[in-house]
Amino acid sequence: MIANNNRNTVLITASALLLSLSFHPLQLHFLAWFGLVPLLYAIEGSRPSQSFRTGILFGFLFSMFTLFWIVFLQIEANIKMLMVGGLFILFLYIGFYFGISALVARKVGFWSLPLIITGLEYVRSIGELGFPWLTFGYSQARYPLFIQQAAIYGVYGISLWLMYLNVAVYSALKKKTLRHLLLVILIFFLPVVYGISRPQRSQERIARVGIVQPNIDPNLKFSRELRYKTFERLMNLSVQCMRTSLDEFGDSLDLIVWPETATPVFLKSPGKYQDLVRHLVDRLGTPIFTGTAIYESQSRDIFNGAVLIEPNRGINQDYRKIHLVPFGEHIPFDHHIPILRKVDFGEGDYTPGTIPTVFEIPEFKFSCLICFESIFPGLSRQAVNDGAEILTNITNDGWFGKISGAQQHNNMAILRSVENGVVLLRSANTGISMIVDQYGRVMTEKSLFVQETIVGAIYIDPVDTLYRKIGDLLPILCLLLTTILAVRSQFFRKK
Repeated sequence: MIANNNRNTVLITASALLLSLSFHPLQLHFLAWFGLVPLLYAIEGSRPSQSFRTGILFGFLFSMFTLFWIVFLQIEANIKMLMVGGLFILFLYIGFYFGISALVARKVGFWSLPLIITGLEYVRSIGELGFPWLTFGYSQARYPLFIQQAAIYGVYGISLWLMYLNVAVYSALKKKTLRHLLLVILIFFLPVVYGISRPQRSQERIARVGIVQPNIDPNLKFSRELRYKTFERLMNLSVQCMRTSLDEFGDSLDLIVWPETATPVFLKSPGKYQDLVRHLVDRLGTPIFTGTAIYESQSRDIFNGAVLIEPNRGINQDYRKIHLVPFGEHIPFDHHIPILRKVDFGEGDYTPGTIPTVFEIPEFKFSCLICFESIFPGLSRQAVNDGAEILTNITNDGWFGKISGAQQHNNMAILRSVENGVVLLRSANTGISMIVDQYGRVMTEKSLFVQETIVGAIYIDPVDTLYRKIGDLLPILCLLLTTILAVRSQFFRKK
């Protein structure tokens, strides 16, 4: 018995480690193709209650191995102690989902495991506490051929494919038959064939864009002493973008993008800093899109927002972040339960926005995803369906440090371009900034913690995708089908 428990612990840990490594920037994303197999060996033949505990342990270890970098966030020491306790709860919470998945699979059969895991990934992304960070499909973001399938059914469809591939590999190892081997090959190559055969649209409308990565220490940028230096760096890099465009394309830029909260003031409020940016925009003759906090004097609400400054027009369009970071930018449900507003975890005191914005300049229409919003597929889908031809993602990942957090966040944004068939422009304060085309191919990117600019020509040619029409229907169907299979299995067991 002890030997069997030790064996299972080794299998569970191996599975958690393999799948975790597929999420880190180590070029080991292929490990997700078979990383779940050891877990299946650990579950086979176990009692349902034991399968449940096995799933919980796997989920706890998998999330810990993948998200360990959160411990190194650059935050105050007293808040970090609270965060460590919160992480234990988070890992246990994620483990609970995998416990349910293992329990259902043990009762219904391993071929139901992809359905329940995919469905529960979607459930985990819903609401103010939604956290889709560990969705398996994101592990493949750097494989353009494999992620083309997201245009059909989104990132959750990639998760479903990965899980079926894992179960097929497990079955082939167990049965050792040609039929099972052929099934593995079929499941593996189906998305590859689709990725190769997916037609490329003609590209006619071209725009020139500049992206600024100022690499400003987020702990210092809001100090009064460095405020002007922050603006000076942003403006100098914008001028550099314009010079590069004139040298390379012989023409000016159509848009320059600054990162989240790039300006350490309320830029919509009149004053010398607003004047600095307006004069720069008028001089360059190019709009600047920047993240900035927005203050509403009547309601006294503060929003994490973004504004568009246009030549000779100033600020006429803005966006207020809709999906705030729980415990980072607000306390979840604090607008429904007033007493929660007195809780202090060192979080920001932002108010969530309610209205999606489609910005419009002469060359194209675009929408904005601020930081955390890029990991929620529904927000991007709504923006493109509302008329956005380009997605911008502005963020400040300087808090994440140099370990895996910034890379994981960056990779998740790539899937938004494939799902919606539009170009993605990403401006990150300390990196990773990039341009991604309509097919999820990274055209250019800048590494972490360097002061850089990106100047590029993009093709404004949105590609129609089925996902834009049906949204996240697939994981809902997975939940429905899992329920039917579970009820059917229970019925026949009683009979």
